[in-house]
Amino acid sequence: MILFNFQLPTDKIPSIHWTEIVTIILVSSMLIEEIHCFVSMDNLSFPGKCFNYFRNLFKIMAIVGFILFYVGLVLRFTYTTTDEEFFAARIVMAIDLEIWWLRSLSFIIVVRFLGPHIVAIGKMLKDLAFFMCIIAIVMTGYGVASRAMAYYPNANRFNETGISTEFNGRDIFRQIAYPVYYLMYGEFGTELDDLDTNRDEAWSISTHVLLAVHMLFVNILLTNLLIAMFSKRFDQVYEDTQNIWHTQQYIFTREYYTRAPFFPPISLIYDMYYLCRLTFFNIRRVCFKKSADPRAKTFKMIPINKSCVKDWYQFEGASTYEYAHQEVKASKAVLMTSSNGSDSRCIEKREDSNDSVNDSNNNIRQIQDDLAKLNQSFEDIKGQLKTLIE
Repeated sequence: MILFNFQLPTDKIPSIHWTEIVTIILVSSMLIEEIHCFVSMDNLSFPGKCFNYFRNLFKIMAIVGFILFYVGLVLRFTYTTTDEEFFAARIVMAIDLEIWWLRSLSFIIVVRFLGPHIVAIGKMLKDLAFFMCIIAIVMTGYGVASRAMAYYPNANRFNETGISTEFNGRDIFRQIAYPVYYLMYGEFGTELDDLDTNRDEAWSISTHVLLAVHMLFVNILLTNLLIAMFSKRFDQVYEDTQNIWHTQQYIFTREYYTRAPFFPPISLIYDMYYLCRLTFFNIRRVCFKKSADPRAKTFKMIPINKSCVKDWYQFEGASTYEYAHQEVKASKAVLMTSSNGSDSRCIEKREDSNDSVNDSNNNIRQIQDDLAKLNQSFEDIKGQLKTLIE
C-alpha cells in the first residue's frame, strides 16, 4: 500500500500511475495466496474450513482489507466526476490502509515475549465491546436528557452555540453523541460555557447536577471497571504465556508450510499452479471416482534430534493406549448399565406377568365360588317350591 499513487484521472493524466498497477497486482497476488491457504487447511468440509479460518482475527482483517481495496478500486474508476465524489474512493482506501497496518501486527507473533500480548489484546477487545455497550447506554441517556433541559424548547437560546433540532442521523450524532463522547476524556468544549451564561436558571442548575453525576459515574466507576477487566485478562494470559507461545509458534509454522515458497507477486505463479492442480484432482475424484492427488504434501514435524522421534512415538503410543482404555471402560459401563436396566425391566415384566396370572386365577376361583353359591340357591328354591306344591 506504500506504493499507491492516488490521483484523480484528468485529461493530462488519463491513465493510472505504474505504482498503482504494481499495487493492484500485489494485492491480487496476496488474495490468491489467501485462497491457497484456505483450501490447504486440514479440515475436509467447507464449514469446517470457514470456522477454522475466521476464528483468527487477523484473517478477518485480511478479508475486510481485500474487500475495501476492491470497493475503493471500483469507486476510483467509476465515481470520479468531481473532486468531492473522488473523496469517496480516497476515504475507503485510507480506511483500508489503516486495516493493513493493523494487520501487520501479526508478525509480532515470531517474537517470543511479544506474541502472547497479541492474544491479550484480542481478549481485551471482547471486554472492550462489553464496556462500550454500557458506556453507549449511559452517554445516550445523559446526552438526550441534558439537551432536552438546556436547548429545548428554544434551541437558539445561545447565539454562538445554537444547535440544530432536525431529527436525522447526522444531527443526532453531531449534537448528542459526539460532544458527550469527548466528556469521557475531559474535553468539555462549550458544554460549561453555555450553562454558565445562565447559571441562575433552573435548567442550568439541573444540567450541572446531571453532568456532575455523569462524570462521576463514567470517569471514576466505569473507567476503573475497564482497567480492572484489562488487568484480569492480562494476568490470565501472563500465567499461560508458555503454552500460548508454543501454540502460536505451531500455527505460524503451519501457515508458513502451506504458503508459497516465494513472496508476492512472484508467488502468483505457484498459487495458480496449485489451485489448478487441486481443482483437477478434485474433479477426477468426484466425477470419475479415481484416486486423489498422490503427490499432495503432508505436514509433519521433524525433530532436530533423532532421539526425539522415539520419545514422540512412545508418547503417542501411551496416549493412544490410554484413550482406547478409557473408551473401552466407558463402553463397558454403558453396556453394564444397559444390561442392568434390561435385566431389571425383564424382572419387572416377569413379576407383572406373574401378578396378572395370579389375579386371573383368583378371579376364576371367585367366579367358581359364585356359581356354586348360585347353584345352591337354585336347589334351595326348588326344594321350597316342592314343599309348597305338596
